[in-house]
Amino acid sequence: MTSDEMDDLTRDLDSKAAKVRALYSAGVSTGDIGRYIGIRYQHVYNVLLRAGLIEKAAPSGAESPTSGADAEVIVAQVGPGGGIELPDEVMQRYGLAAGETVYCRALPEGLMILSREAALRQVTELAREKMPEQAALIEALLNMKSRK
Repeated sequence: MTSDEMDDLTRDLDSKAAKVRALYSAGVSTGDIGRYIGIRYQHVYNVLLRAGLIEKAAPSGAESPTSGADAEVIVAQVGPGGGIELPDEVMQRYGLAAGETVYCRALPEGLMILSREAALRQVTELAREKMPEQAALIEALLNMKSRK
């Protein structure tokens, strides 16, 4: 949507919050709304959240099936070069293959090792949570990148 179209849409609205709601309902992204009105992304997000136009997602680690006492424990040795050799059954279960890149996420409890697919799923979930209006675009870009 052009700036002139946004001007037309918001001309009769007095408050920034009313402008945010109107622009969002017209399909304008949160980032574009913030830039147009001259407010921060967080302000736009909070207005949309209070208006019930978007929902706050639960924190990504809140109810993870692998957290807590029920989490599987896998024991492996770190080799002299820093490599970790995992049992074949673990490699298969988690979609890992020898020579493939894995992604590690540093957590307070230690390192989380993710396959490419698992890392892409986490990035997609974060995108849905942090930028719900941009989630479809981000998912499309990640899917395009993962096919290469």
